[in-house]
Amino acid sequence: MKRIEPRRLATVCLPWSDRGEFLEAVFRNQVRCLRRGGFDNLYIFGTAGEGYAVTEAVYKNIAAVFYDEMRAVGPEAGSAAVGAATGSSKVAGTAGTTACGAAGGLCQLGVIGLSVAQIRERIEAGLAIGFYDFQISFPSWGGLTDQEIARFFHDILGQYPQARFLHYNTGRSGRVLTGGEYARLSAEYPNLVATKSGGHTVASLMSLLNGAPELCHFVTELDYAAACLLGGECGLLVSVSSIHPARCREFFDAGQRGNTEALRRMTRELYGIRARVLDSVAQEHGHMDGAFDKLYARLADPEFPLDMLSPYRGASPAVFEGFKTWLAKEAPDWALS
Repeated sequence: MKRIEPRRLATVCLPWSDRGEFLEAVFRNQVRCLRRGGFDNLYIFGTAGEGYAVTEAVYKNIAAVFYDEMRAVGPEAGSAAVGAATGSSKVAGTAGTTACGAAGGLCQLGVIGLSVAQIRERIEAGLAIGFYDFQISFPSWGGLTDQEIARFFHDILGQYPQARFLHYNTGRSGRVLTGGEYARLSAEYPNLVATKSGGHTVASLMSLLNGAPELCHFVTELDYAAACLLGGECGLLVSVSSIHPARCREFFDAGQRGNTEALRRMTRELYGIRARVLDSVAQEHGHMDGAFDKLYARLADPEFPLDMLSPYRGASPAVFEGFKTWLAKEAPDWALS
Protein backbone atom coordinates (compact mmCIF):
# COMPACT_ATOMS: atom_id res chain seq x y z
CA MET A 1 0.00 0.00 0.00
CA LYS A 2 1.38 3.41 -0.95
CA ARG A 3 2.00 5.89 1.83
CA ILE A 4 0.16 8.52 -0.21
CA GLU A 5 -2.02 7.70 -3.20
CA PRO A 6 -1.09 8.80 -6.74
CA ARG A 7 -2.32 12.28 -7.57
CA ARG A 8 -1.40 15.39 -9.54
CA LEU A 9 1.23 17.61 -7.92
CA ALA A 10 1.66 21.14 -9.30
CA THR A 11 4.07 23.97 -8.57
CA VAL A 12 3.29 27.58 -7.78
CA CYS A 13 5.71 30.04 -9.42
CA LEU A 14 6.82 33.24 -7.75
CA PRO A 15 5.95 36.61 -9.34
CA TRP A 16 8.50 39.42 -9.05
CA SER A 17 8.38 43.09 -9.89
CA ASP A 18 11.08 44.51 -12.17
CA ARG A 19 12.94 45.40 -8.96
CA GLY A 20 12.80 41.84 -7.63
CA GLU A 21 10.02 42.48 -5.11
CA PHE A 22 7.50 39.73 -4.28
CA LEU A 23 4.05 40.49 -5.72
CA GLU A 24 1.77 39.02 -3.06
CA ALA A 25 -1.56 39.77 -4.75
CA VAL A 26 -0.43 38.18 -8.02
CA PHE A 27 0.86 35.14 -6.13
CA ARG A 28 -2.40 34.71 -4.24
CA ASN A 29 -4.34 34.96 -7.48
CA GLN A 30 -2.18 32.23 -9.04
CA VAL A 31 -2.87 29.89 -6.12
CA ARG A 32 -6.60 30.58 -6.49
CA CYS A 33 -6.49 29.99 -10.26
CA LEU A 34 -4.76 26.65 -9.73
CA ARG A 35 -7.23 25.56 -7.08
CA ARG A 36 -10.23 26.61 -9.13
CA GLY A 37 -8.76 24.52 -11.93
CA GLY A 38 -8.84 21.46 -9.68
CA PHE A 39 -5.16 21.37 -8.69
CA ASP A 40 -5.60 20.40 -5.06
CA ASN A 41 -1.96 19.39 -4.44
CA LEU A 42 0.43 22.33 -4.61
CA TYR A 43 3.97 23.14 -3.56
CA ILE A 44 6.27 26.13 -3.57
CA PHE A 45 10.04 26.65 -3.67
CA GLY A 46 11.06 23.90 -6.06
CA THR A 47 13.35 24.76 -8.98
CA ALA A 48 10.53 26.39 -10.96
CA GLY A 49 9.55 28.20 -7.76
CA GLU A 50 13.08 29.59 -7.34
CA GLY A 51 13.52 28.08 -3.90
CA TYR A 52 17.27 28.20 -4.46
CA ALA A 53 17.27 31.99 -4.91
CA VAL A 54 15.42 33.62 -2.03
CA THR A 55 16.70 35.06 1.24
CA GLU A 56 15.54 33.60 4.55
CA ALA A 57 13.29 36.58 5.22
CA VAL A 58 11.63 36.32 1.80
CA TYR A 59 11.34 32.54 2.21
CA LYS A 60 9.48 32.84 5.51
CA ASN A 61 7.22 35.60 4.22
CA ILE A 62 6.17 33.74 1.07
CA ALA A 63 5.74 30.47 2.98
CA ALA A 64 3.38 32.21 5.40
CA VAL A 65 1.39 33.76 2.54
CA PHE A 66 1.12 30.39 0.79
CA TYR A 67 -0.02 28.68 3.98
CA ASP A 68 -2.62 31.38 4.58
CA GLU A 69 -3.94 31.16 1.03
CA MET A 70 -4.13 27.37 1.10
CA ARG A 71 -6.18 27.47 4.30
CA ALA A 72 -8.82 29.66 2.70
CA VAL A 73 -12.13 28.17 1.63
CA GLY A 74 -15.14 29.80 0.05
CA PRO A 75 -15.78 31.75 -3.14
CA GLU A 76 -12.38 33.46 -3.14
CA ALA A 77 -10.46 30.20 -2.78
CA GLY A 78 -10.11 27.16 -4.96
CA SER A 79 -12.27 24.14 -5.57
CA ALA A 80 -11.38 22.56 -2.22
CA ALA A 81 -9.43 23.21 0.94
CA VAL A 82 -5.97 21.80 0.43
CA GLY A 83 -3.51 20.05 2.74
CA ALA A 84 -1.95 16.76 3.72
CA ALA A 85 -4.14 13.70 4.09
CA THR A 86 -3.35 13.11 7.75
CA GLY A 87 -2.04 16.50 8.78
CA SER A 88 -0.98 16.67 12.39
CA SER A 89 -0.35 20.42 12.30
CA LYS A 90 -3.40 22.01 13.88
CA VAL A 91 -4.06 25.69 13.49
CA ALA A 92 -6.68 27.64 15.36
CA GLY A 93 -9.23 28.15 12.62
CA THR A 94 -11.53 31.04 11.94
CA ALA A 95 -14.69 31.22 9.89
CA GLY A 96 -13.88 30.45 6.27
CA THR A 97 -10.54 28.76 6.93
CA THR A 98 -9.19 25.29 7.55
CA ALA A 99 -5.80 24.02 8.68
CA CYS A 100 -3.40 23.62 5.78
CA GLY A 101 -2.79 19.90 5.97
CA ALA A 102 -6.23 18.65 6.95
CA ALA A 103 -8.42 18.26 3.88
CA GLY A 104 -7.00 15.57 1.61
CA GLY A 105 -4.55 17.38 -0.66
CA LEU A 106 -0.88 18.29 -0.37
CA CYS A 107 0.20 21.70 0.86
CA GLN A 108 3.93 21.25 0.46
CA LEU A 109 6.88 23.48 1.30
CA GLY A 110 10.00 23.07 -0.80
CA VAL A 111 13.38 23.24 0.94
CA ILE A 112 16.61 23.82 -0.98
CA GLY A 113 19.91 24.42 0.80
CA LEU A 114 23.65 23.80 0.54
CA SER A 115 23.90 22.12 3.94
CA VAL A 116 21.83 20.17 6.42
CA ALA A 117 21.93 23.18 8.75
CA GLN A 118 20.34 25.43 6.11
CA ILE A 119 17.73 22.81 5.23
CA ARG A 120 16.79 22.24 8.88
CA GLU A 121 16.46 25.97 9.47
CA ARG A 122 13.86 26.17 6.69
CA ILE A 123 12.05 23.03 7.83
CA GLU A 124 11.77 24.45 11.34
CA ALA A 125 10.48 27.73 9.94
CA GLY A 126 7.85 25.75 8.02
CA LEU A 127 6.85 23.72 11.06
CA ALA A 128 6.44 26.93 13.04
CA ILE A 129 4.07 28.25 10.37
CA GLY A 130 2.09 24.99 10.37
CA PHE A 131 3.38 22.97 7.42
CA TYR A 132 3.34 19.19 7.59
CA ASP A 133 4.65 18.19 4.13
CA PHE A 134 8.14 19.10 2.92
CA GLN A 135 10.07 18.61 -0.30
CA ILE A 136 13.82 18.17 0.18
CA SER A 137 16.80 17.63 -2.11
CA PHE A 138 20.49 16.91 -1.60
CA PRO A 139 22.93 19.80 -1.28
CA SER A 140 24.20 20.57 -4.79
CA TRP A 141 27.74 21.83 -4.16
CA GLY A 142 29.12 18.28 -4.41
CA GLY A 143 27.60 14.84 -4.98
CA LEU A 144 27.08 12.83 -1.78
CA THR A 145 28.74 9.50 -1.02
CA ASP A 146 26.73 6.55 0.29
CA GLN A 147 27.78 7.37 3.86
CA GLU A 148 26.82 11.03 3.40
CA ILE A 149 23.42 10.06 2.01
CA ALA A 150 22.77 7.96 5.11
CA ARG A 151 23.77 10.87 7.32
CA PHE A 152 21.61 13.30 5.32
CA PHE A 153 18.43 11.30 5.83
CA HIS A 154 19.25 10.56 9.47
CA ASP A 155 19.85 14.24 10.21
CA ILE A 156 16.64 15.37 8.50
CA LEU A 157 13.96 12.67 8.34
CA GLY A 158 15.17 11.12 11.57
CA GLN A 159 14.90 14.43 13.40
CA TYR A 160 11.38 15.36 12.26
CA PRO A 161 9.17 12.27 12.64
CA GLN A 162 6.11 14.53 12.91
CA ALA A 163 6.53 15.65 9.27
CA ARG A 164 6.24 13.88 5.90
CA PHE A 165 8.88 14.19 3.18
CA LEU A 166 9.12 14.01 -0.59
CA HIS A 167 12.67 13.65 -1.90
CA TYR A 168 13.37 15.69 -5.04
CA ASN A 169 15.59 13.24 -6.92
CA THR A 170 17.30 15.71 -9.23
CA GLY A 171 20.51 15.44 -11.22
CA ARG A 172 21.36 18.99 -10.12
CA SER A 173 22.41 17.51 -6.78
CA GLY A 174 25.09 15.35 -8.38
CA ARG A 175 23.55 12.11 -7.11
CA VAL A 176 20.37 10.41 -8.34
CA LEU A 177 18.92 7.58 -6.24
CA THR A 178 17.67 4.26 -7.60
CA GLY A 179 14.64 2.24 -6.60
CA GLY A 180 16.81 -0.10 -4.56
CA GLU A 181 18.30 2.80 -2.59
CA TYR A 182 14.83 4.17 -1.92
CA ALA A 183 13.70 0.75 -0.73
CA ARG A 184 16.36 0.75 1.98
CA LEU A 185 15.61 4.34 3.00
CA SER A 186 11.87 3.72 3.00
CA ALA A 187 12.27 0.76 5.35
CA GLU A 188 14.14 2.97 7.81
CA TYR A 189 12.02 6.13 7.54
CA PRO A 190 8.23 5.77 7.50
CA ASN A 191 7.94 9.54 7.01
CA LEU A 192 9.54 9.26 3.56
CA VAL A 193 6.38 9.11 1.47
CA ALA A 194 7.21 10.25 -2.07
CA THR A 195 9.83 11.14 -4.67
CA LYS A 196 9.91 13.63 -7.53
CA SER A 197 11.98 13.26 -10.70
CA GLY A 198 11.99 13.56 -14.49
CA GLY A 199 13.92 12.75 -17.64
CA HIS A 200 13.93 8.99 -17.12
CA THR A 201 14.99 6.11 -19.28
CA VAL A 202 12.63 3.15 -19.19
CA ALA A 203 15.13 1.30 -17.01
CA SER A 204 15.49 4.09 -14.43
CA LEU A 205 11.73 4.64 -14.36
CA MET A 206 10.94 0.99 -13.71
CA SER A 207 13.70 0.84 -11.10
CA LEU A 208 11.83 3.46 -9.10
CA LEU A 209 8.37 2.01 -9.53
CA ASN A 210 9.38 -1.58 -8.82
CA GLY A 211 12.10 -0.90 -6.26
CA ALA A 212 10.05 1.16 -3.81
CA PRO A 213 6.36 0.64 -4.66
CA GLU A 214 5.21 1.94 -1.27
CA LEU A 215 6.36 5.45 -2.21
CA CYS A 216 4.43 7.70 -4.56
CA HIS A 217 6.81 8.57 -7.39
CA PHE A 218 5.86 11.85 -9.07
CA VAL A 219 7.13 12.12 -12.66
CA THR A 220 6.49 14.58 -15.48
CA GLU A 221 4.08 13.97 -18.36
CA LEU A 222 6.16 11.89 -20.76
CA ASP A 223 7.49 9.67 -17.98
CA TYR A 224 4.01 9.39 -16.50
CA ALA A 225 2.62 8.12 -19.80
CA ALA A 226 5.45 5.61 -20.17
CA ALA A 227 4.95 4.34 -16.62
CA CYS A 228 1.21 3.89 -17.09
CA LEU A 229 1.62 2.15 -20.44
CA LEU A 230 4.08 -0.24 -18.77
CA GLY A 231 1.65 -0.99 -15.96
CA GLY A 232 3.35 1.16 -13.32
CA GLU A 233 1.55 3.21 -10.69
CA CYS A 234 2.78 6.74 -10.07
CA GLY A 235 1.76 10.34 -9.57
CA LEU A 236 1.84 13.12 -12.15
CA LEU A 237 4.27 15.98 -11.61
CA VAL A 238 2.35 18.61 -13.53
CA SER A 239 4.40 20.64 -15.98
CA VAL A 240 3.25 21.58 -19.48
CA SER A 241 -0.19 20.02 -18.94
CA SER A 242 -0.96 22.80 -16.43
CA ILE A 243 -1.88 25.03 -19.40
CA HIS A 244 -5.34 23.42 -19.49
CA PRO A 245 -6.54 22.11 -16.10
CA ALA A 246 -9.47 20.09 -17.45
CA ARG A 247 -7.36 18.33 -20.08
CA CYS A 248 -4.63 17.74 -17.50
CA ARG A 249 -7.22 15.91 -15.41
CA GLU A 250 -8.24 13.86 -18.47
CA PHE A 251 -4.61 12.96 -19.10
CA PHE A 252 -4.05 11.89 -15.51
CA ASP A 253 -7.26 9.88 -15.39
CA ALA A 254 -6.43 8.15 -18.69
CA GLY A 255 -3.24 6.86 -17.12
CA GLN A 256 -4.89 5.77 -13.89
CA ARG A 257 -7.67 3.94 -15.71
CA GLY A 258 -5.48 2.34 -18.36
CA ASN A 259 -7.14 4.18 -21.26
CA THR A 260 -4.19 3.62 -23.59
CA GLU A 261 -5.71 5.24 -26.68
CA ALA A 262 -6.42 8.52 -24.90
CA LEU A 263 -3.10 8.43 -23.08
CA ARG A 264 -1.11 7.94 -26.29
CA ARG A 265 -3.01 10.65 -28.15
CA MET A 266 -2.63 13.23 -25.41
CA THR A 267 1.03 12.34 -24.88
CA ARG A 268 1.74 13.08 -28.55
CA GLU A 269 -0.01 16.42 -28.18
CA LEU A 270 1.89 17.31 -25.02
CA TYR A 271 5.20 16.31 -26.59
CA GLY A 272 4.59 18.76 -29.43
CA ILE A 273 3.68 21.58 -27.05
CA ARG A 274 6.67 20.88 -24.81
CA ALA A 275 9.03 20.89 -27.79
CA ARG A 276 7.67 24.26 -28.91
CA VAL A 277 8.15 25.76 -25.43
CA LEU A 278 11.69 24.44 -25.11
CA ASP A 279 12.67 25.76 -28.52
CA SER A 280 11.09 29.16 -27.91
CA VAL A 281 12.73 29.79 -24.54
CA ALA A 282 16.08 28.38 -25.64
CA GLN A 283 16.28 31.01 -28.39
CA GLU A 284 16.71 33.57 -25.60
CA HIS A 285 19.10 31.31 -23.67
CA GLY A 286 16.62 30.64 -20.88
CA HIS A 287 17.23 27.28 -19.24
CA MET A 288 15.93 27.23 -15.67
CA ASP A 289 12.57 25.58 -14.97
CA GLY A 290 10.93 28.85 -14.00
CA ALA A 291 11.51 30.30 -17.48
CA PHE A 292 9.14 27.65 -18.85
CA ASP A 293 6.65 27.35 -16.01
CA LYS A 294 6.03 31.10 -15.84
CA LEU A 295 4.78 30.95 -19.43
CA TYR A 296 2.13 28.51 -18.25
CA ALA A 297 1.22 30.73 -15.28
CA ARG A 298 0.82 33.75 -17.59
CA LEU A 299 -1.67 31.87 -19.76
CA ALA A 300 -3.99 31.72 -16.75
CA ASP A 301 -3.19 35.24 -15.53
CA PRO A 302 -2.03 37.83 -18.09
CA GLU A 303 -0.68 39.93 -15.20
CA PHE A 304 1.79 37.25 -14.14
CA PRO A 305 5.35 38.53 -14.80
CA LEU A 306 7.95 36.41 -16.57
CA ASP A 307 11.01 37.81 -14.76
CA MET A 308 13.23 35.59 -12.64
CA LEU A 309 15.58 36.54 -9.83
CA SER A 310 19.15 37.36 -10.85
CA PRO A 311 21.18 35.94 -12.47
CA TYR A 312 18.78 33.69 -14.38
CA ARG A 313 16.83 34.76 -17.44
CA GLY A 314 13.10 34.41 -17.91
CA ALA A 315 11.27 34.37 -21.23
CA SER A 316 10.37 37.66 -22.87
CA PRO A 317 6.80 38.90 -23.49
CA ALA A 318 7.46 38.36 -27.21
CA VAL A 319 8.21 34.67 -26.63
CA PHE A 320 5.04 34.36 -24.56
CA GLU A 321 2.88 35.98 -27.25
CA GLY A 322 4.43 33.77 -29.90
CA PHE A 323 3.75 30.65 -27.85
CA LYS A 324 0.17 31.70 -27.10
CA THR A 325 -0.51 32.34 -30.80
CA TRP A 326 1.08 29.04 -31.80
CA LEU A 327 -0.93 27.15 -29.16
CA ALA A 328 -4.25 28.55 -30.39
CA LYS A 329 -3.42 27.60 -33.97
CA GLU A 330 -1.55 24.29 -33.65
CA ALA A 331 -2.96 22.80 -30.46
CA PRO A 332 -6.36 24.44 -29.94
CA ASP A 333 -7.62 21.67 -27.67
CA TRP A 334 -5.01 22.76 -25.13
CA ALA A 335 -5.65 26.51 -25.45
CA LEU A 336 -7.82 28.13 -22.82
CA SER A 337 -10.89 29.83 -24.29
